[in-house]
Amino acid sequence: MHDDDLLLVSYVDGELDPEAMRKVETLISADPRVRETVEMFRDTAAILRAACGEEFYQPIDNVSSPPAPGLARPFLRYGAALAASVTMAIIAFGGGALWAGGAPTAHDELVNEVASYHQIYSRETRHLVEVPADQTEHLTAWLGKRLDRKLVVPDLTPLGLHVAGGRMVIINNHPVGQLMYTRDQGLPVGVCVTQLRGAPAALSIESRGALRLAVWEDGSYAYVVVGELDAGAARDIAARVEAELKI
Repeated sequence: MHDDDLLLVSYVDGELDPEAMRKVETLISADPRVRETVEMFRDTAAILRAACGEEFYQPIDNVSSPPAPGLARPFLRYGAALAASVTMAIIAFGGGALWAGGAPTAHDELVNEVASYHQIYSRETRHLVEVPADQTEHLTAWLGKRLDRKLVVPDLTPLGLHVAGGRMVIINNHPVGQLMYTRDQGLPVGVCVTQLRGAPAALSIESRGALRLAVWEDGSYAYVVVGELDAGAARDIAARVEAELKI
């Protein structure tokens, strides 16, 4: 495995220090090929987690070799190393044919893409949002039309979050409304809404590196709260968002 691949795998697993993470995110934003590789690593890791469980990803004890530059702690993990190796095999053999029925679900792809977008956008300052909070009426009308639903901006000030505005992103050729909230300490938090038909799914908490994502579905739409949060804070925000966005 090349050093560049190890760097991207460690990024996916949240193993990089802040400086190294910023460098990788700059590469992701500048080079579509890097972004595609990161997404393949994420998809493969999601498949392995589903098949093997989180214990598969525990650190290897007594690692004698020093960590690679930029790593926050020793990198060698059973899951990470195997995930990257399997992904390289998938690339070499021309795609996902090696996974019999193991393609990522729409849920997994949504969560992975939301996490990828948020890692980049949450570090923006001047361009944090496309439509600012002082144009809320335009924002809700615009996103509501794209999502084919009435959309409101949840009031999260009791939880210490202040609406900054929003934007639209595209995931799997579907529009996703993304509302962004700043906070007094820490990076912004995102609230995403998109159409996703299927069976309703109860709230679950997922992790992508330093991010926590609270995800639920009502049968017509999927909702994601994303940020560098602990699980309890993610649940609290999701509960308030769900109550205000329920239609």
